[in-house]
Amino acid sequence: MNFFEKYLGDTYELVDTLKSSEQSFVATVYDKRAKRLCVMKRREPNCLPIYKLLKDLDSPHVPKIYRLFEREGKLIVVEEHIDGQTLEEFLIYRTVDEALTEKILLQLCDALKELHAKKIIHRDLKPSNIMLTEKNFVKLTDFGIARIFKPESSSDTELMGTQGYAPPEQFGLFDFGQTDSRSDIYALGMTIKILLGESYGGCLKKILDKCTALEPAQRFQSAEELRAAILRRKKFLYAKKIFAAAVVIAAIISLPQTVNFQETPPQEKIPAPVEEIQHAEKIQSVEKVPSAEKTFEPPILPQISLPEVNFPTPAPLPETNSPQSPPAEKFSGEVELKLFLNGELTSKEHTVYLSGWQSWSRDKFGQVLFPNDWNARLRIENHSGKDLINPRVAVNIGKDKKNFDVPAILNGQSFDMDIPLGNKLASPEKGSGHLQIILSAQGVPQIFLNKTFRLLK
Repeated sequence: MNFFEKYLGDTYELVDTLKSSEQSFVATVYDKRAKRLCVMKRREPNCLPIYKLLKDLDSPHVPKIYRLFEREGKLIVVEEHIDGQTLEEFLIYRTVDEALTEKILLQLCDALKELHAKKIIHRDLKPSNIMLTEKNFVKLTDFGIARIFKPESSSDTELMGTQGYAPPEQFGLFDFGQTDSRSDIYALGMTIKILLGESYGGCLKKILDKCTALEPAQRFQSAEELRAAILRRKKFLYAKKIFAAAVVIAAIISLPQTVNFQETPPQEKIPAPVEEIQHAEKIQSVEKVPSAEKTFEPPILPQISLPEVNFPTPAPLPETNSPQSPPAEKFSGEVELKLFLNGELTSKEHTVYLSGWQSWSRDKFGQVLFPNDWNARLRIENHSGKDLINPRVAVNIGKDKKNFDVPAILNGQSFDMDIPLGNKLASPEKGSGHLQIILSAQGVPQIFLNKTFRLLK
């Protein structure tokens, strides 16, 4: 019998073991009655008050708690399965820009706002406990060391947390008292600093420095205050861009009025030759009657009224379903990447479960490798409204990275390419294998396809 099959009963079926030890376990299970994937965790009984509060919490950024029950003095938690990857896994293949970081930061502020309203302090906020879906939607997970804030306490009963993310008061340093909402804000600031890198000096730097101040009184005092500071910064930057654009437009409009056209200096008259002067004097001497001054008046032209001409309305052009101009309803405005494994289309979910791997070969580190006859096919469907010029595909499987040049893909067309999987890493001995595909093309933002391979027990 499996180590914790006694907790499954007739309701749940084991899908994958994510973590297993004498102290705790985490597994993906299938709920036969509700017909959905769930995550089952074993926790200590003292976590029950926290998980009761979480079960009543309706937050889009915290996994839903489906069921709580006790077995052999242990608390069993069944919660929502999140189809995505942790920020820690996300950073393996991809850097995070400021715009995406700000989006993550605002969502985490929303999560902490609702948690702190229930007096729940997470105390272990870090990249490995933050899930990110394909649509960059954030879920805050792992409340194993969370606690309920008690105003009457002067310090935490247990000093726990992850070094490098947890604030000094969480380890009993500097006599700052017990952990509270400002402790989570410190950990959030450290997490975002890790995302942006040590050399980051952009617009969020001052905000992050305030989040990670040593003394709690110098930090943002709540998640709402932090969120308001981020939004003020966004409004300021937006107003700054609008002002700069207005200055440029005003300069362009006033440009013709400030241009001074210099008058052409009069040319110096060259004296006529002596022969011409004498000839002119002779002509003037023969004129006996001076000519009378006359004024020229232009003739008045009669007004002519032109008849009105009604031009015929051009007939509409006939519709065509040629590849150059496909019907509008066929366009989704996107470039879609589809992955086929051994000819079968994988689902849109981030996780791909692999069965029958027990007979597959392993490398010297004990990591499971794909068989030689396994293959993958990538289909690129272009419905973006523009042609993909000079497209390139980067494929990352574990630590193996390769780049592929593909021909131009016209709007409304698709292209298939093979990706070799033979002897590539399917899954480490303990953990999950990862496949990332990045499509780049001229004038089009990069498009990502991320898949995590988990071995099905």
